[in-house]
Amino acid sequence: MIQTQPGPEGSTVALKRTAVTGDVLTVQLSYTNNENACCQRIRADAVSVIDDATAQQFGVLKDNSGKSLASLLESGWLDRLQFDLDRDAPTIVWSKFPAPPPTSRTLSINVPNVAPFDGVPITR
Repeated sequence: MIQTQPGPEGSTVALKRTAVTGDVLTVQLSYTNNENACCQRIRADAVSVIDDATAQQFGVLKDNSGKSLASLLESGWLDRLQFDLDRDAPTIVWSKFPAPPPTSRTLSINVPNVAPFDGVPITR
């Protein structure tokens, strides 16, 4: 685990992994439920990564059909992440972004309803 932040309805969100492969950055998060939280819907295009060195913001990559490259996309919700928060096990979600330049050492990750993950080291 890299960092942990408070999430919606008392849940906890852990940044599990950030890794660059080629020109793609993958961000993996883990949502852990509390007794009050039940589910989350997040617009995939509301998740972003900021290159701390240049202040350039990157959105989630899209495939050739325009669908966001992210886990747990719910059909019927245009590019929204939909997942139930299991009381017994964390829910893992991931998104893919354009990779920051090789000279960048850290990035910040912004997810709706979650405190920002700042100064995250980039693994290449």
